[in-house]
Amino acid sequence: MTGPDLRDHDSAKRVTAPAVLPWAPGLSETVFVTASGLPRLLLLEDDRRLRSAYARRLEADGNAVDEVGTLAAAQRAVTLGAFDCLVLDRLVPDGDAVSLVREMDERSDRPPVLIISALGDVAERIGALTIGADDYLVKPIHLDELALRVRRLIQAAPSRSGVVDLGRVRLDRHLRNVTRDGTRVHLTPTQFKVLEHLAVNVGSVVTTEELFDRCWDAHAGFKRSIVHPHIWRLRKVFGDCLRISSSRGTGYTLDVADR
Repeated sequence: MTGPDLRDHDSAKRVTAPAVLPWAPGLSETVFVTASGLPRLLLLEDDRRLRSAYARRLEADGNAVDEVGTLAAAQRAVTLGAFDCLVLDRLVPDGDAVSLVREMDERSDRPPVLIISALGDVAERIGALTIGADDYLVKPIHLDELALRVRRLIQAAPSRSGVVDLGRVRLDRHLRNVTRDGTRVHLTPTQFKVLEHLAVNVGSVVTTEELFDRCWDAHAGFKRSIVHPHIWRLRKVFGDCLRISSSRGTGYTLDVADR
């Protein structure tokens, strides 16, 4: 018996699926799906029905799926979150997902990438794989094959805990929590995002504008005064083990105090 065959043409428009809005910054303080112990996937697909169908099948295979509808949202997601696999529709209205693969290819913690595309020419497939994609599925796709290929990519990839080690402080990007000396520290979602972005850039200056862009609704309008209270709180909580220094009024640098 064969599984469902989801075809990306007019018949696919008849698939009944709940409307899922594309992820967008600022819609919620809780940016990512959190699922302890489950592989975490980022799914980029601009068609809501297809995205919902792909996500349902991947979730049924035991994954936690973060859904986005634009390339810009996918770029932001991989900056802020840790994933076990990226499933990317290649051509979306705001760009070619291969550009994201190219951007990530130099990262040591880059997750495996599966490209889904209607571009089935050998040259297109070879080009994407050469740039850094790990697998390539040509539309129309079979949902069971999608789930199997994602499973194989995750199994073949090096283990990635998503934990950032900051000496006495450990930040888990999957579970969205922080511990100090093994004890859980309560942070608001925004405080976590600020600490996370400083942590992945440890030792480097992060401008106030960049922090605001990564951690707040871009439509809110940039204000330095919004950032300062969160920095003050982090300094108070982690002052004996982390140093968050101001850099000539332009931004902040995180360093580990006991290293």
